[in-house]
Amino acid sequence: MMEKLSDPTVLFALALAFALGFMFRGSGRNSLSPTPPTDAEIAEAVKRVTASKWIEIDAEIDARRKIAAIRLLREATGLGLKVSKDAIEARMAARGMTRH
Repeated sequence: MMEKLSDPTVLFALALAFALGFMFRGSGRNSLSPTPPTDAEIAEAVKRVTASKWIEIDAEIDARRKIAAIRLLREATGLGLKVSKDAIEARMAARGMTRH
């Protein structure tokens, strides 16, 4: 095995593969990751939440079940976890509630 690794052709192929992988790895983001939504897309998604769904979400917030409120917002909007968490925390702050 070690004899094969010291072969100049194998070493060149390994160095070339490493260099190409380094060059084409992208900008550090996984190319399979979705593009984060813009502020306008987030606002539009939140605007589409029905009044009855906000009543459900607010009930969970009032009961200090922030995770359940986040889950409900995610189901209603299709937004990601961090964006939904930030939106619920902003709603809590607007209602005068502290973050937990």
